[in-house]
Amino acid sequence: MKGYLPYLLGALAGMLIAIFLSSLLTLTGTPQLVLFALLPVAGGAVADRAVRRRSGNS
Repeated sequence: MKGYLPYLLGALAGMLIAIFLSSLLTLTGTPQLVLFALLPVAGGAVADRAVRRRSGNS
């Protein structure tokens, strides 16, 4: 479970950014769905990659 922590934290950060942007831009419908689908996944991937690169575990 410890190995998934960077991904989960990045996904949480992506979700919070998606919520913020959605409320800021008052998005509804498909744009909101795309935002909530892509940002958590992208945030998790970026955070996981950064932690792996920093620790030297490619």
